[in-house]
Amino acid sequence: MKKDFQPDYETDSYAYDNIPISVLFVSITAIYLVLAYISDQFILGDEVYIRSFSDQTIEAVLNMRERYGWLNYVFIPVTLFLKISFPALCITIGTVLSSLEIKFKTFFKAVLLAEVVFILAQILYLINLSRHLDALTIEKSLNYFPLSVISIYGVENVVLWLHYPLQTLNLFEVFYILIISWLLSRQWKPNFIESLNIVLPSYGTGLLLWLVLVTFLTLQIS
Repeated sequence: MKKDFQPDYETDSYAYDNIPISVLFVSITAIYLVLAYISDQFILGDEVYIRSFSDQTIEAVLNMRERYGWLNYVFIPVTLFLKISFPALCITIGTVLSSLEIKFKTFFKAVLLAEVVFILAQILYLINLSRHLDALTIEKSLNYFPLSVISIYGVENVVLWLHYPLQTLNLFEVFYILIISWLLSRQWKPNFIESLNIVLPSYGTGLLLWLVLVTFLTLQIS
């Protein structure tokens, strides 16, 4: 029998508690759009592409970048929605299996707020790239994964099919899980550890299945 968890304790009121999910989503999307624009115009500009590709292909690459670059901005809200929905769905399934009845939007909002972790990660990423513009190439930008497992071993020392799993296992993911658990503990679990004990296995299992799928597809393509 499912239990509808309504906390019998007083929670502190924060300014973002009354902010609609739509406003949060639009705000975070806008931030990502600004970061994408900064990346395209000031970090990964034409000079980086010219440095990264041969004379035979650079013209075609720059033409494609000019004609279809705007698609990157179109896909940002779509990918963000899917990115937020996935962990929210995983945690929802975890609560269902734990016989708890909690609305999906509760998890969606918590995950949406926790996205600030990856926004900070993106800002740090762009700051670091901006410090090496003179020698920056597309390959170097794609192989930069700070605070991840792959950064310990080095990209050049890891087989291709392990790149994505090892780059996904990073310190930002740890903070992400902790923040989601803390946000949820304020609403339906008085104890942070209790929230973590549901968020970690449910989201962790979903993430593991996703990594296995991506690894399988990578092996099939390579």
